[in-house]
Amino acid sequence: MKPELRDLTREDIAAALTGLGEKPGNAGAVFMAVHRRGAADLALLPNVPERVCRALGRAFSLRPLPLPERKLVAGDGTKKMLFRFAGDAPAECVVLPAKGRDTACLSSQSGCSCGCSFCATGTLGLKRSLTPGEIVAQFEACRTEAADLKSLVFMGMGEPFLNWENVRKAIKILSDSRGRHFPQAKMTVSTVGVIPVIEELTGSDLQIRLAVSLVAADPELRARLAPMEKVYPLKRVLAAVREYCGARKALVMLEYILLPGVNDRPSDSAKLAVLIQGIPGRLNLIPYNPPGGPGPVSPRIKEFQRELIAAGVITYLRQEKGADIAAACGQLAAGMDK
Repeated sequence: MKPELRDLTREDIAAALTGLGEKPGNAGAVFMAVHRRGAADLALLPNVPERVCRALGRAFSLRPLPLPERKLVAGDGTKKMLFRFAGDAPAECVVLPAKGRDTACLSSQSGCSCGCSFCATGTLGLKRSLTPGEIVAQFEACRTEAADLKSLVFMGMGEPFLNWENVRKAIKILSDSRGRHFPQAKMTVSTVGVIPVIEELTGSDLQIRLAVSLVAADPELRARLAPMEKVYPLKRVLAAVREYCGARKALVMLEYILLPGVNDRPSDSAKLAVLIQGIPGRLNLIPYNPPGGPGPVSPRIKEFQRELIAAGVITYLRQEKGADIAAACGQLAAGMDK
């Protein structure tokens, strides 16, 4: 099977053209034809010489942009779309509405290998990682459904840093001035703490924002909730985050999901405040969303927030959206059963 042209960055296309004996200067026109003008036939690439089209056609395929199989709309306007990619690999993306700044939440994998006990996606296991073109397809679907798309988060299904090569390519494709030109500064990638990629980002010229899921301050508890703790311990993760912030003069978003009676006790907030002390950024508290729909609001949420603020931690409560269609944080499981 020929490689898919949609998976290539403009630099990749230039290299491919050189290898085919064509001028790499045509890469910009090829990229624009595919990613801005929506070309779906290698024989008909606008403003690209026929000779170049023929050469690309011998080496690559250009399949139509995948479209969502189903769409659900929540009472608050949140939209969730199900894709079923090649090999029966389901993945969901979400449009989160807000006045003047809708957000697209994209998946990086079909399923997930991290096995976090509180996350519906984790129950699926990993089907496979998504290609750059499949990630871009989600963005295009969100772009169509959003009233005013202003930000993009990789907080859907999967661990982005375990599919980093493809996620990085998708970021470059989406931000390319010959394509959608979506600002990298408006993109946030969330990770449970894959240290080698955090270290890579520290020296990278990418302008994306980093978000890190803390889960729990106690190592033993975190290991039970998020098994990746055994591979990348949180203390080491935060050491890499501190280095990242210092080298890039950047802020980081720290995320903490509140599990009633599990990690929301006063002792947990005290440990958490000490653990993240001095890290530039803010902490987002995320209410637990049970699989399949909304759950009861824990009375500890606001108390937990007040305890952290009293300890000097800049803390916000995330306003969860789309829980009635299982589109809130931790609920994506490609079920689409509502």
